[in-house]
Amino acid sequence: MTVFRLWVLIVALIGLTVSAPAQAAVEPLKKVAVGLDWFANPDHGPVIVALQRGFFADAGLDVSLVTPTDSADNVAMVLDGRVAIGMSDQIRTQIEVADGSPLTVVGTLIPIPLNVILAVEGGPVATVDDLRGKRIGYSDSAAAQRGLLKIALAAHDIGIDDVTLVDVGFAQVKALLDGTVDVMTDAYRNFEPIQVTLAGKSPLVLDIEKGPIPAYSELIYIADKTTIDAEVVAAFLAAVERGARAIADDPEAGWMAFVSYDDKLDTELNKRAWAASVRFFALRPGLADRTRYDRMAAFLVEHGLIARAPPADDYLFGQSP
Repeated sequence: MTVFRLWVLIVALIGLTVSAPAQAAVEPLKKVAVGLDWFANPDHGPVIVALQRGFFADAGLDVSLVTPTDSADNVAMVLDGRVAIGMSDQIRTQIEVADGSPLTVVGTLIPIPLNVILAVEGGPVATVDDLRGKRIGYSDSAAAQRGLLKIALAAHDIGIDDVTLVDVGFAQVKALLDGTVDVMTDAYRNFEPIQVTLAGKSPLVLDIEKGPIPAYSELIYIADKTTIDAEVVAAFLAAVERGARAIADDPEAGWMAFVSYDDKLDTELNKRAWAASVRFFALRPGLADRTRYDRMAAFLVEHGLIARAPPADDYLFGQSP
């Protein structure tokens, strides 16, 4: 062996010796299943961008996203351990907690209401008063949502018995367009109206929740407080905050990261919904408005949707006062 080759071999061995301890010190990423509340869509932007741009990996997490099988499964898969962190809406979560569920709110995804009544211009409904005697389609199987609809209708002197409720599952806009229902509730202002537009119709949005129902967060992050891992939650929230801020700084780059998750997301509907959604994402997802939760809890008690209001500290995990 020549002196040169011997020297190369020695240098290589030294390199292996030096790098081996450093490599051994790198801890493996912690696998964490995160549940969506619906099929993947622009509402989940901060989470998907955080995944695609490596923010979760930077935080030490190997995140996989789990899609619910139906509109009630998003909470069930948190409670049965299929996911460590899930998504739900504020009102349903508060009702679940009041009923004894061990859910805890760990953060905020979309801090404003998005739910509206959706109709088609030129159809049988032009105003809220026209809802009397009509078929209202719904997709969220949680009974809480029907309770809120009842309250919103009552504010306009319409009883729940004055309408016919139709469960249309995930086929919201299809049911509206083919005449199965006259209007839709559980429609988000940043998605389904765009879907109606792309179908060649003019959407008509009736914001009947505004006024009779206190403001609430449409989408929040939840966990089971009996099994929660505080370090995982902290790492998760740090990553989704990076995701939300990256979207705010450059929505177009955020869109490209979003569609890289699944090429089926690259549709005209999602692109328009993305543009309509980016301003809604919480830039400080680790915070929640305690006053807003207390106000909604009192409202739910007042209207008989829960028997009592648990203290906010019982279900707001590590939130600001």
